[in-house]
Amino acid sequence: MTTLDLAHTVAEHLGTGWRAYTGKAADGSEAHLAGPNDQVLDLFDGTTTGRKTDQGRLIIAGHLGFLRNHVPQDHEQDHKITVDQRKPPDVIAHEIRRRLLPNYEAALHAAWDEKHASDGIAAAREQLAATVAARLGVQRQDQDTDFHFGTVDAGVHGRVCVRPGASDSVFTVRVPHDRVAEFARLLATFGHLP
Repeated sequence: MTTLDLAHTVAEHLGTGWRAYTGKAADGSEAHLAGPNDQVLDLFDGTTTGRKTDQGRLIIAGHLGFLRNHVPQDHEQDHKITVDQRKPPDVIAHEIRRRLLPNYEAALHAAWDEKHASDGIAAAREQLAATVAARLGVQRQDQDTDFHFGTVDAGVHGRVCVRPGASDSVFTVRVPHDRVAEFARLLATFGHLP
Protein backbone atom coordinates (compact mmCIF):
# COMPACT_ATOMS: atom_id res chain seq x y z
CA MET A 1 0.00 0.00 0.00
CA THR A 2 1.45 3.41 -0.96
CA THR A 3 1.44 6.37 1.39
CA LEU A 4 -1.23 7.93 -0.79
CA ASP A 5 -3.46 4.84 -0.50
CA LEU A 6 -2.96 4.84 3.27
CA ALA A 7 -3.74 8.58 3.43
CA HIS A 8 -7.09 8.05 1.69
CA THR A 9 -8.09 5.47 4.29
CA VAL A 10 -6.78 7.57 7.21
CA ALA A 11 -8.81 10.55 5.91
CA GLU A 12 -11.98 8.46 6.16
CA HIS A 13 -11.17 7.68 9.81
CA LEU A 14 -10.37 11.31 10.65
CA GLY A 15 -13.95 12.22 9.83
CA THR A 16 -15.99 14.67 7.84
CA GLY A 17 -14.07 17.27 5.88
CA TRP A 18 -10.80 15.36 5.62
CA ARG A 19 -9.47 14.32 2.23
CA ALA A 20 -6.20 12.95 0.86
CA TYR A 21 -4.33 14.13 -2.18
CA THR A 22 -1.06 13.27 -3.83
CA GLY A 23 2.34 14.61 -2.87
CA LYS A 24 5.27 15.49 -5.12
CA ALA A 25 6.77 12.01 -5.20
CA ALA A 26 5.66 10.10 -8.29
CA ASP A 27 6.03 6.76 -6.49
CA GLY A 28 3.21 7.52 -4.01
CA SER A 29 5.60 7.62 -1.03
CA GLU A 30 4.19 10.94 0.11
CA ALA A 31 0.72 12.40 0.40
CA HIS A 32 -1.21 15.19 2.05
CA LEU A 33 -4.30 15.31 4.19
CA ALA A 34 -6.44 18.45 4.05
CA GLY A 35 -8.78 19.12 6.95
CA PRO A 36 -11.97 21.13 7.32
CA ASN A 37 -10.30 24.04 9.17
CA ASP A 38 -7.34 24.83 6.90
CA GLN A 39 -5.30 21.95 8.31
CA VAL A 40 -2.74 20.40 5.97
CA LEU A 41 -0.81 17.35 7.08
CA ASP A 42 2.16 16.05 5.12
CA LEU A 43 2.62 12.26 5.19
CA PHE A 44 5.67 10.45 3.92
CA ASP A 45 7.29 7.10 4.12
CA GLY A 46 10.15 7.14 6.62
CA THR A 47 12.31 4.98 4.38
CA THR A 48 12.77 8.00 2.09
CA THR A 49 14.64 10.02 4.77
CA GLY A 50 17.66 7.73 4.83
CA ARG A 51 17.71 7.65 8.65
CA LYS A 52 17.61 4.25 10.34
CA THR A 53 15.26 5.51 13.05
CA ASP A 54 12.65 6.38 10.40
CA GLN A 55 12.61 2.93 8.78
CA GLY A 56 9.15 1.38 8.92
CA ARG A 57 7.64 4.65 10.16
CA LEU A 58 5.04 6.95 8.68
CA ILE A 59 6.06 10.57 9.29
CA ILE A 60 3.16 13.00 9.69
CA ALA A 61 3.80 16.73 9.93
CA GLY A 62 1.43 19.65 10.36
CA HIS A 63 2.07 22.11 7.54
CA LEU A 64 2.02 25.85 8.38
CA GLY A 65 3.40 27.25 5.11
CA PHE A 66 3.45 31.04 5.00
CA LEU A 67 1.66 31.11 8.37
CA ARG A 68 4.89 29.91 10.04
CA ASN A 69 5.96 33.57 10.22
CA HIS A 70 2.80 34.44 12.14
CA VAL A 71 2.91 31.74 14.83
CA PRO A 72 3.19 33.47 18.23
CA GLN A 73 6.28 32.63 20.26
CA ASP A 74 4.28 30.81 22.93
CA HIS A 75 3.30 28.14 20.36
CA GLU A 76 5.43 25.42 18.82
CA GLN A 77 6.25 25.87 15.16
CA ASP A 78 7.10 22.25 14.35
CA HIS A 79 4.37 19.64 14.62
CA LYS A 80 5.46 16.16 13.69
CA ILE A 81 4.81 12.61 14.82
CA THR A 82 5.89 9.23 13.54
CA VAL A 83 3.71 6.14 13.57
CA ASP A 84 4.50 2.53 12.76
CA GLN A 85 3.43 2.03 9.13
CA ARG A 86 1.99 -1.39 9.96
CA LYS A 87 -0.67 0.07 12.25
CA PRO A 88 -4.19 0.05 10.86
CA PRO A 89 -5.52 3.34 9.40
CA ASP A 90 -8.01 3.86 12.24
CA VAL A 91 -5.18 3.67 14.80
CA ILE A 92 -3.07 6.08 12.75
CA ALA A 93 -6.04 8.48 12.60
CA HIS A 94 -6.44 8.16 16.38
CA GLU A 95 -2.72 8.96 16.87
CA ILE A 96 -3.04 12.02 14.63
CA ARG A 97 -6.06 13.29 16.61
CA ARG A 98 -4.41 12.58 19.97
CA ARG A 99 -0.75 13.48 19.43
CA LEU A 100 -0.61 15.94 16.56
CA LEU A 101 -3.80 17.90 16.02
CA PRO A 102 -4.26 19.63 19.42
CA ASN A 103 -0.97 21.60 19.36
CA TYR A 104 -0.91 21.97 15.59
CA GLU A 105 -4.46 23.36 15.42
CA ALA A 106 -3.77 25.75 18.31
CA ALA A 107 -0.70 27.10 16.48
CA LEU A 108 -2.60 27.27 13.19
CA HIS A 109 -5.50 29.26 14.71
CA ALA A 110 -3.13 31.58 16.57
CA ALA A 111 -1.18 32.15 13.34
CA TRP A 112 -4.38 33.00 11.42
CA ASP A 113 -5.34 35.46 14.20
CA GLU A 114 -1.89 37.11 13.98
CA LYS A 115 -2.09 37.17 10.18
CA HIS A 116 -5.51 38.86 10.21
CA ALA A 117 -4.26 41.38 12.78
CA SER A 118 -1.16 42.11 10.69
CA ASP A 119 -3.36 42.42 7.57
CA GLY A 120 -5.41 45.03 9.43
CA ILE A 121 -2.27 46.88 10.47
CA ALA A 122 -0.96 46.75 6.91
CA ALA A 123 -4.25 48.10 5.55
CA ALA A 124 -4.25 50.95 8.09
CA ARG A 125 -0.63 51.75 7.22
CA GLU A 126 -1.39 51.81 3.51
CA GLN A 127 -4.44 54.04 4.09
CA LEU A 128 -2.39 56.49 6.15
CA ALA A 129 0.31 56.56 3.46
CA ALA A 130 -2.37 57.25 0.82
CA THR A 131 -3.73 60.15 2.90
CA VAL A 132 -0.27 61.66 3.42
CA ALA A 133 0.60 61.26 -0.26
CA ALA A 134 -2.67 62.90 -1.31
CA ARG A 135 -2.05 65.88 0.97
CA LEU A 136 1.47 66.24 -0.43
CA GLY A 137 0.24 65.80 -4.02
CA VAL A 138 2.37 62.70 -4.59
CA GLN A 139 1.63 59.79 -6.90
CA ARG A 140 2.86 56.62 -5.15
CA GLN A 141 4.05 53.46 -6.86
CA ASP A 142 2.24 50.18 -6.01
CA GLN A 143 0.72 51.33 -2.70
CA ASP A 144 4.17 52.32 -1.45
CA THR A 145 4.39 53.38 2.21
CA ASP A 146 7.86 54.83 1.69
CA PHE A 147 7.93 57.59 -0.94
CA HIS A 148 9.51 60.89 -1.97
CA PHE A 149 7.75 64.23 -2.23
CA GLY A 150 8.62 67.49 -3.91
CA THR A 151 11.68 68.13 -6.09
CA VAL A 152 14.96 69.92 -5.67
CA ASP A 153 13.75 72.51 -8.19
CA ALA A 154 10.57 73.13 -6.19
CA GLY A 155 12.54 73.85 -3.04
CA VAL A 156 11.06 71.84 -0.18
CA HIS A 157 11.43 68.12 -0.84
CA GLY A 158 12.13 64.89 1.03
CA ARG A 159 10.98 61.45 1.92
CA VAL A 160 8.12 59.97 3.96
CA CYS A 161 8.16 56.55 5.59
CA VAL A 162 4.86 55.47 7.13
CA ARG A 163 5.90 52.75 9.53
CA PRO A 164 3.82 49.76 10.64
CA GLY A 165 1.74 49.61 13.80
CA ALA A 166 2.08 52.29 16.42
CA SER A 167 5.60 53.26 15.31
CA ASP A 168 6.24 56.90 14.50
CA SER A 169 6.29 57.78 10.82
CA VAL A 170 9.46 59.44 9.57
CA PHE A 171 9.70 62.58 7.46
CA THR A 172 13.04 63.63 6.06
CA VAL A 173 12.55 67.20 4.84
CA ARG A 174 15.06 69.25 2.90
CA VAL A 175 14.42 72.99 2.98
CA PRO A 176 16.29 75.73 1.08
CA HIS A 177 18.25 78.13 3.30
CA ASP A 178 16.05 81.08 2.42
CA ARG A 179 12.95 79.21 3.71
CA VAL A 180 14.39 77.56 6.86
CA ALA A 181 13.08 80.25 9.26
CA GLU A 182 9.60 79.99 7.74
CA PHE A 183 9.69 76.19 7.99
CA ALA A 184 10.83 76.38 11.64
CA ARG A 185 7.93 78.75 12.44
CA LEU A 186 5.42 76.36 10.81
CA LEU A 187 6.93 73.40 12.63
CA ALA A 188 6.74 75.21 15.98
CA THR A 189 3.07 76.05 15.31
CA PHE A 190 2.36 72.44 14.36
CA GLY A 191 4.00 71.21 17.59
CA HIS A 192 1.55 73.26 19.68
CA LEU A 193 -1.65 72.24 17.96
CA PRO A 194 -4.30 70.80 20.37
